[in-house]
Amino acid sequence: MSSWVVPVTHWRAVGEGEDPFVHLAAHGHLLVTWPPAPFERTSTYCYTIDDQFWVWQPEVGGVRFHAQPPDLVLLPLAGTDRAAFLHLVSRSWLPAIYPIWQRQVLHASAVASEASGDVIAFTGPSGAGKSTTAYGLAQRRGWQLVADDTLAFSIDGHDRAEPRIEMYPLRNEARLRPATAAYFGESEATEIPFAWPSIDLRVRIVYALDARDEHDGPPTFTELRTAESYPLLLQQAHAMTLSLREHNHRLMRDYLSLAAGIRVFRISFKKSFPDFGSVLAHIEAHACRHGVTLGKGTPPFAADTGSAIAPGQ
Repeated sequence: MSSWVVPVTHWRAVGEGEDPFVHLAAHGHLLVTWPPAPFERTSTYCYTIDDQFWVWQPEVGGVRFHAQPPDLVLLPLAGTDRAAFLHLVSRSWLPAIYPIWQRQVLHASAVASEASGDVIAFTGPSGAGKSTTAYGLAQRRGWQLVADDTLAFSIDGHDRAEPRIEMYPLRNEARLRPATAAYFGESEATEIPFAWPSIDLRVRIVYALDARDEHDGPPTFTELRTAESYPLLLQQAHAMTLSLREHNHRLMRDYLSLAAGIRVFRISFKKSFPDFGSVLAHIEAHACRHGVTLGKGTPPFAADTGSAIAPGQ
């Protein structure tokens, strides 16, 4: 396992009239086509040429890289805004590229205890409330936001009784939708940058969010066995494509070790903003009862009684 933390990036200008996509279409092997996201105009195409990988979006540009070392060549087309291009690469492409570099990326948001480095993460489908819940906890004393939608990790020592799960920074910002931004006092939907903590981080718990329109009472927590949590986590894995046998095998092995090495709970709650502070207190209390350590001076935790309603994102 290599010890890199963030990939090395190199910018290369693509000249006027130059179109690498024509060369890729003629000589490359098409791995997969990603449909355009709501903010994109065209699809994105992933190719290989010999031992080199390419990700390319017509009218925008692309990147090229090898499986090792983790070096990334950035190739924006002439006229493409560099900041917007870097944002596209960081938020949309790197999570799918990381598994090629032996780093997995879980579709999750996460917070860490500022005192201990213990991490709890929130995963689930889009709209489940991952960003809202993590951001809300990060506003409480003792927590720091460490991931929004993309939690990068690796597994070291698959043959050990307790493999080591390492976390890595992946450049992102807390993205708040309009209703969530308004709830937290922001005037509009926004992206809020956050820093990577200086202490070592350890993933302790993953909460699979089950947001429901109808849910009575406080949130309910159900611990999942490895046989249940493994397919659930695997469904939230970022990957360029599952057609690459070697990388697909590593991805499946890493997620099996993740499922076996941490505690995973399904949390069911009503998808509504009222009483949001109560649901955060329930999560905080639950995490601390299951091995997460917060620092001195943290407010007492609420008992698991009474109404608790969490917002969906």
